[in-house]
Amino acid sequence: MAGLYARGGGVVSPRLVTAQCDTILHRGPDDQGVMTDGDFGFGMRRLSIIDIEGGHQPFHSPDHRYALVFNGEIYNFRELRRELQALGRVFESAGDTEVILAGYERWGDDVWARLDGMFAVAVWDTHARRLTLARDPIGIKPLYYTDQAAGFAFGSELKTLTLLPGMAFDVDRRALHDYFSFGHVRTPRSIYAQVRTLPPGHVMTVEASGTPTMRAYWTPAYHPSEPRPEAAWIERFRDEWLDTIGKQMVADVDVGAFLSGGVDSSAVVAAMAQVSDRPVRTFTIGFPDPRFDESPHAEAIARHLGCHHVTRTLELADAQAMLPEVQHCYDEPFADPSAVPTWYVSQIAAQEVKVALSGDGGDELFFGYKRHATERRIGALPAPLRRLARALDAVPTLPSRHANAVLQRWRKTTGSVATRRSHGVRARS
Repeated sequence: MAGLYARGGGVVSPRLVTAQCDTILHRGPDDQGVMTDGDFGFGMRRLSIIDIEGGHQPFHSPDHRYALVFNGEIYNFRELRRELQALGRVFESAGDTEVILAGYERWGDDVWARLDGMFAVAVWDTHARRLTLARDPIGIKPLYYTDQAAGFAFGSELKTLTLLPGMAFDVDRRALHDYFSFGHVRTPRSIYAQVRTLPPGHVMTVEASGTPTMRAYWTPAYHPSEPRPEAAWIERFRDEWLDTIGKQMVADVDVGAFLSGGVDSSAVVAAMAQVSDRPVRTFTIGFPDPRFDESPHAEAIARHLGCHHVTRTLELADAQAMLPEVQHCYDEPFADPSAVPTWYVSQIAAQEVKVALSGDGGDELFFGYKRHATERRIGALPAPLRRLARALDAVPTLPSRHANAVLQRWRKTTGSVATRRSHGVRARS
């Protein structure tokens, strides 16, 4: 999705918004929609997963006061739909897009905390001339924005912004330092000084004048564990796990999975096999060098679970050929070497399915690193010490080699606590 709010600076043309959306054709090849309203316009490139025919965007409220574009999927939309129907709402479509808009009309910004899913949403209020942006609590779906003299612009990727006339995009030196220190640009920065990402779990309001306002609608909460036997906890986890995977398989298109043979992806596929009434389609990338090739493990898991399995070997020439396209889609420096094989397996999977689950983020989800426990301890410190933690996290280098070593040990222990406290578990899509 993408949009521009000139905020009184002129009329936004449908052609410009269409050009923004065309830069992200790879994100949504199935459908396109654009709406303009004087000095505002937004649009969507859609990957149709739920309600193939009825989910066209932008989606309008019955009285046409509100319009919405939405990137993502809401897993509890059926429950919310029933709740809204009990309050008198009549629905015209069968998908999750209309449920979000109906919820926003009913509950305002309180709706975001009610959504169980991954999402980046933009709502335009034609009466108040107000734009509302919201992002899911974990930050699975991306949402960039820039606020300059030429207007306020937003989009799912940086390239939706950089084509806009009259705007400046200078490399952010601090972001560049982040990249060389951590291998990626940390939220809320982008590689450009004028562009930020809406932090996960936040909602932003942009009015016709004045500075946009932003607030968190969700923060992680820790609750003391109730005393239970270990077997009871295992059973509860199993029920929650199967329910979660089942919700993510809700689609009007075929759903598959990336399978590496490791614990995380194998656990996902095992749950899919339990809740599905047909063999799960799984996809694996192998490597020519047997020292790095884990495809035999994935094939063994696939046989055990009765999957329809596909394995392809990633050759050096394949990796070199796809690098320009990978770079084009990432938009900014990103030092994760798994980006190339993930891109390749996505291409293979796309020949058979439109949606694929993966095991990425398992360690973070289950607090598998010691720094997660450290983060919680630091979160319990008095405010002055928490500020010190954030200050140390922001120090690039120190003149003394010994002091620098101490600083690096701090960062290794805390895992950049200030950043993680701001947006919980990190994820990209």
